[in-house]
Amino acid sequence: MKTVCSFCDIVIRDGERPDDPVSHGICKSCHQKILAQHGFNIRKFLELLDAPVFLVDRDVNVVAANTSALAIAGKPLSQVKGNLCGDVLECINAFVDGGCGKTHFCPECTFRASVNETYTTGHPVTNRPTILCHKAGKTEEKISMLISTRKDGNIVLLRLEAA
Repeated sequence: MKTVCSFCDIVIRDGERPDDPVSHGICKSCHQKILAQHGFNIRKFLELLDAPVFLVDRDVNVVAANTSALAIAGKPLSQVKGNLCGDVLECINAFVDGGCGKTHFCPECTFRASVNETYTTGHPVTNRPTILCHKAGKTEEKISMLISTRKDGNIVLLRLEAA
């Protein structure tokens, strides 16, 4: 898998083949600029928030997450960062041919629609109800939640709360 910086589009890691899928992350240079520009550590900031929060790019790839969000995902940051939100949360549709963002179910995805709306318009979404159909081992689990989004620069803060 090829990894490209979400901010400056430089290649962080080449894929093994030219047609490898592209994932996103933050290069060291952009990370340093963010820290310098905001004057604080994003990880520390995210930990101050009282709900699970993912920072995502325009394609709904996870850029960062707080401990609460990682607990929901059941994965460490190293397995979350640069991956699509549906893959991270193990949405049942992420296991369908095409995967997260590329199935006929995806245009109806509340996560994707909310992030895209906020990214495009700059307007926040507040407490939009959704049901995540999550793959839990061999069974499916439905989780009711509320989604809120807010845009800051090229990143959308995606907040999850129990409904």
